[in-house]
Amino acid sequence: MKKTDYFQTDDGANVAFHCWLPEEEPIAVLQIAHGMAEHALRYEDFALFLNKHRIAVYANDHRGHGMTAGDPGNLGFFAENNGWIKVVTDMRSLTKIIQKDYPDIPVFLFGHSMGSFLARTYITLYDDVHGLILSGTAAQPPLLIKTARVLGIFHRMLHGAKTPSAFFDKLSFGSFNKPYESDGPFSWLSRDKEVVLKYRDDPYCGFVCSVAFFQDLFFGLDYISKKEHNQWIRFTLPIYIVSGEKDPVGDLGKGPEKVARLYLDCQLEDVTVNIFKGARHEILNETNREEVYNDILEWITYHN
Repeated sequence: MKKTDYFQTDDGANVAFHCWLPEEEPIAVLQIAHGMAEHALRYEDFALFLNKHRIAVYANDHRGHGMTAGDPGNLGFFAENNGWIKVVTDMRSLTKIIQKDYPDIPVFLFGHSMGSFLARTYITLYDDVHGLILSGTAAQPPLLIKTARVLGIFHRMLHGAKTPSAFFDKLSFGSFNKPYESDGPFSWLSRDKEVVLKYRDDPYCGFVCSVAFFQDLFFGLDYISKKEHNQWIRFTLPIYIVSGEKDPVGDLGKGPEKVARLYLDCQLEDVTVNIFKGARHEILNETNREEVYNDILEWITYHN
């Protein structure tokens, strides 16, 4: 069974969330934090797979995305101020809804791409998830992040907070599709051409985000790169990092390994990395998605 609802935040935002519930009583819940310039309904196939194994799935559309944005004119903008933390707080609100619905069932958090950065922020602030799965995550050089943050200040002064930033969009993603230009735009996401075409044709995917959004993103990347923040993570929290071998966001597998080392340096006890051969950025939408689905299911089942 699938349902969609909204919750209201303390600052008055209406956040849409979706849940896919198994026919039998669930043994676990997976909370999904989707990536940049996409939306939670793209995870329905994965959710239905998990439902067959008695795992419920909840996912909200982040601010400026999907049904939370509503009108396409609102896409790509979190908030005037403190957008990153507000979005993480929204995720926490959804966790509380899940815990109210299923008070005795473990909640696992899954974050993809930008959602992985949000999830990595989440676990430094809250200690209420049973395990963490990171998909398509990355480790950016601190100097690069700090430079981007300075540029963000000047761009906001020049262009305003809500203006879509083609400059930062190109800076962030400009080189990703070069190896696949003959396959068309966004082919760096997946080897599955049908998935890429659906993404291109979806008005709620692939949009250029605002100057303020990129400022929030750079803040988040800066925050999760610092060891002093990651030292607040519960050292018994199991973390599973999955990525594609050809994912440009993760520097072709190097980024996830760096993230794992950061967590191990913070004395976390259970950190595992799995790089899927040949896969690109969206491993849940890859040609070997069944392998990925089953692999994640096995990890959740083991840690449940």
